[in-house]
Amino acid sequence: MRLTEAQLLEWLGLYVWPFIRIAATLMAAPLFGSRALPMRLRLLFALVLTLVMAPMLPATPPLAFFTDAALMMLVREFLIGLVLGFALQLVFEAVALGGELLSASMGLSFAQMNDPLRGTSSTVLSSFLQALAVLSFLALGGHLALVEWLRESFTLQPIGAAPLSAAMLLSMAQEGTALFAGALRVALPGVCALLLVNLAFGVMNRAAPALNMMSVGFPISLTAGLVILAMSLGSIQSVFAEMLMALGNRLPLLLGASP
Repeated sequence: MRLTEAQLLEWLGLYVWPFIRIAATLMAAPLFGSRALPMRLRLLFALVLTLVMAPMLPATPPLAFFTDAALMMLVREFLIGLVLGFALQLVFEAVALGGELLSASMGLSFAQMNDPLRGTSSTVLSSFLQALAVLSFLALGGHLALVEWLRESFTLQPIGAAPLSAAMLLSMAQEGTALFAGALRVALPGVCALLLVNLAFGVMNRAAPALNMMSVGFPISLTAGLVILAMSLGSIQSVFAEMLMALGNRLPLLLGASP
């Protein structure tokens, strides 16, 4: 049995183009794209997903490699994968930004530690909420939802379809609003409660000017912040789950398709 050039290109395209999109998604997605995860393991996971998912995808038109059209196809699939992974990353960054806002209100901004998930330094509270978000993501089956979103992306944006539209790029830019909105939803209850504590310190300072509020207020605000955080952990998890569900609902719009 002899393979023709068209058959060989069709067979390679069946696996190469989905692999590029899947690998780009895993590179930009949280948890899977962590620096703590070896690159070989990420590539192996992307390869396994490609081998499982590719036979279920519609056939792609044969396209000669090392041509301008193939280069444009590679860039297109890579960008779609980055959009999927980065949109999910924004949900985790919203939780981290909420932790930064809470740390500033509690006086814990000086407590910095290395964050292995992002490879940067962040406050202790932000790293704690990031770890909580990762555990909630796995408990809610978010890793399975990511695989489902990848499969759905090949339906909304098939391989070899039209180039990326301006609506898709605009919707990706608008995802930044979800980052700040989610961060406010995470941090607003604690920040408002700590604001009342600081107002009480202001009243005490006016009533007793000789009292050193810097030495007395810091442990009180820190303790109040930890108590408020413990009471609001359930609501933070609920907000995180709602942001994940909202992202899944916005997926068609994010990929430039009709919702």
